[in-house]
Amino acid sequence: MNSNGTGPGHGRSKWTPSMSVALGLGLGFFVLTSVAGVLGVGLVVGYQNTVDLLAQKAELIIAAQRDQTTRFMSSASNQVEFISEQISRGEVTPGESEEFVSLLLGALSATPQIVRLQYIDEDYRLTGAERRDGEAAPIFQRVGGDDDLKRLVDETASRAEAYWGALLWRQEYGQAVLNFQMPVHRGGARAGVLSAWISVTQISEFLSDLQSDFGANAYVLHGRDQVLAHPLMAFGYPGLNRARPLPEQHRFSDPVVSAMWSEADSGSFAGWFLNVPNGKLVSFGNLEYIILFEDLEGFAPQPFVIATYFQAHDMTVEIVRLKWAIIFCLAMAVVSAAIAAFIGRQIATPVRRLADGAKKIQKLNLASVDEIPGSFFRELDDAAKSFNVMLEGLRWFERYVPKGLAMRLMDVTEARQFHSTHREVAVMFSDIVGFTTLSEELSAPDTAAFLNEHLSVVAGCVESEEGTVDKFIGDNVMAFWGAPVLQLDAAERACRCALAITDALGAMNDARQTRDADAERVRMRIGIHLGRAVVGNIGSSDRINYTVVGDTVNVANRLEQVAKELGQAYGDVSIFVSGPLHDALPADFRCIALGAHVLRGREGPVEIHQLVGMKE
Repeated sequence: MNSNGTGPGHGRSKWTPSMSVALGLGLGFFVLTSVAGVLGVGLVVGYQNTVDLLAQKAELIIAAQRDQTTRFMSSASNQVEFISEQISRGEVTPGESEEFVSLLLGALSATPQIVRLQYIDEDYRLTGAERRDGEAAPIFQRVGGDDDLKRLVDETASRAEAYWGALLWRQEYGQAVLNFQMPVHRGGARAGVLSAWISVTQISEFLSDLQSDFGANAYVLHGRDQVLAHPLMAFGYPGLNRARPLPEQHRFSDPVVSAMWSEADSGSFAGWFLNVPNGKLVSFGNLEYIILFEDLEGFAPQPFVIATYFQAHDMTVEIVRLKWAIIFCLAMAVVSAAIAAFIGRQIATPVRRLADGAKKIQKLNLASVDEIPGSFFRELDDAAKSFNVMLEGLRWFERYVPKGLAMRLMDVTEARQFHSTHREVAVMFSDIVGFTTLSEELSAPDTAAFLNEHLSVVAGCVESEEGTVDKFIGDNVMAFWGAPVLQLDAAERACRCALAITDALGAMNDARQTRDADAERVRMRIGIHLGRAVVGNIGSSDRINYTVVGDTVNVANRLEQVAKELGQAYGDVSIFVSGPLHDALPADFRCIALGAHVLRGREGPVEIHQLVGMKE
């Protein structure tokens, strides 16, 4: 027999792939490659279309909002410029004349965003028109006691051109107003100041109409930290006063607006695909919103920020469609690969059955060889029929040719012979203290589970020291060292194994008492002896075991049993070793001498030591 387990004529064993795997992977690869090409093109085209649509829609929305906001604000300045030209050309005389007041009332009626249109002369006399309860009404007063108006007049007088003034809080309206100021000249001399005030509420109403037109949520910021106009402000906003004329952006009632300048989630689905200039992605709850904005200058000392937002889903609808297309294509690819794997399996299964049957025939296990069923594929069906005919012939042949002789002639395989011999071995027996009582308290499944866990731990400790587990006898374990491989340190290995069992059992007991404080600790007894024994194949002609027999085994077993009468356990395990084994140990092991004792079934006394651990 060759060392690699093959007979003559066999090549060196090597890994070979399964036919079903090869066919499945091969066909699946071609299917997936084709689908991946289609998906790649679709993904690139779909992504580019989505980005283009996003840019176009963003540009359209912001441009429309910018243009309409500009027209809304410019209407007020246009009225002021028109009246100023009338005065400059002498077509109307400013003051309290009926003609001038009618001009102001008409201009106010034509521009609903203006809450007041007024003229203030050099003596701080005011003639104007203001909106009261939706109607235009004339106003006449002196502004000497109104510091805001005096400041506006003085500031305008120092300027040569019209301008948009700073935001102004007016208590009579309960809101802030934007104001456009223009110096008026008549006959080459300054005659006074014309001004128009635009209601913040009117701007918010205008944005509500704009929102319905574009399906987006429009708003305007004053600078970057105050909300100038928003549909929520169309009917006023609570908590505003002279010290706080506008709501703070970061505390605004609309959570999307308040989160505008927060950091976006770069890992968001929309964040990967939506990357537009002057765009922000914010999250609120489980929804994502895209904010588009643009600075608008010229209507206040600091620029406005016109902005609008909408759900990201509205802009990513094409990506969602593309996603479902990708999922569908992937599903089709998976189905195609599954079909390819199924076809491969149908081809490979008969071949695999032929191979398995041939291996059994190689070992002359003809009784366990099943006939090969037919196949859908003609070539495989012919091979199956030929195999079945050959199998029937071999079964007839087996009746006439002795199997042993056939095996020798074929030189297929031959079991390695371990001749029985004397060998110095270390034998260990372990036993659970009171297992009979413990098992009576447990159900059959719990008893089996407990034993399986316990024996797995003990066997693991034996194997870690390269020992051999000879047999399990209920809760008892027999193991040995020194055979079949010669181990000069067999005694040391056996003792290290016993101490490892002690540590493992202690950990198991600690864990058990952590789960149940009333649980009793499991305890063990271990006996170890070193001596000569017969090792080899022992058994009948039908069944043999590689084991150890002799007095050494009996002494180890008696040492485990004598632990019932000797000493206290160190930890949860009592470990007793014989004198010969103790003498073979290095000085690292800590033992307590218990004297000579007569063991049951033996005439002479045996020196017994209790192993308690390792020296520091």
